[in-house]
Amino acid sequence: MPNSLQKIIDLIKQTGDNCIVLDHEGNPAYVLMTLADYQKMVIGRAEVAGLSEEELIDKINRDIASWKASSQQEEIDNWQAVTAAIDSITTVTDKNLLNKAKINQEADAQSSDENKYYFEPVD
Repeated sequence: MPNSLQKIIDLIKQTGDNCIVLDHEGNPAYVLMTLADYQKMVIGRAEVAGLSEEELIDKINRDIASWKASSQQEEIDNWQAVTAAIDSITTVTDKNLLNKAKINQEADAQSSDENKYYFEPVD
């Protein structure tokens, strides 16, 4: 058992996730988490418990504003990455198309020189 528990603890350390331990009937019995996460959870709960209704609403609004700002920044970062990828692909594609057009133009010029026909009236 200690070996299995140590594996779970090591996994939690690596991933930063939590783990729910079930009892023999399959019901949740315990949650394994880092001490830092537990402290954040407990301190956050204590902060909210001591607030008046108005202070709680203000805190919720600040949390929402903070979340929106961070999600907007993530969205901007994602769009910048997408735009950069599109630009690099477009540049490569444009160069390839220009090269193909140049090759086709040269091939057309050579074939048009070879296939010139002159018609003269028969007397």
